[in-house]
Amino acid sequence: MNDDIFTIHVQIGGFPIALSIPRRDEEKYRKAEKMVTKLTETYHNRYNQHAYEDILKLVAFQLAVKVSEYELKEDTAPIAERIKMLEEEVDAVLNQE
Repeated sequence: MNDDIFTIHVQIGGFPIALSIPRRDEEKYRKAEKMVTKLTETYHNRYNQHAYEDILKLVAFQLAVKVSEYELKEDTAPIAERIKMLEEEVDAVLNQE
């Protein structure tokens, strides 16, 4: 199963990084690299007077906010499903009358 692991090279903040990852996860890592690059460019253009290190801190914070939003959505998904089921049950009862 170790042959499923391979090395990719990404650039984060202009620094090359070699990562050993499962082959099936390559797309996720490439997408993450593009997200970090895009956010870094956006913040660098907006706050070019700040040190690059500070720009990377802003990028890390923005991505943490996105993860937090995603986790909140995931936490409410079962509730939303249950509400939908209850609505369907209520509709079924009302339609019987």
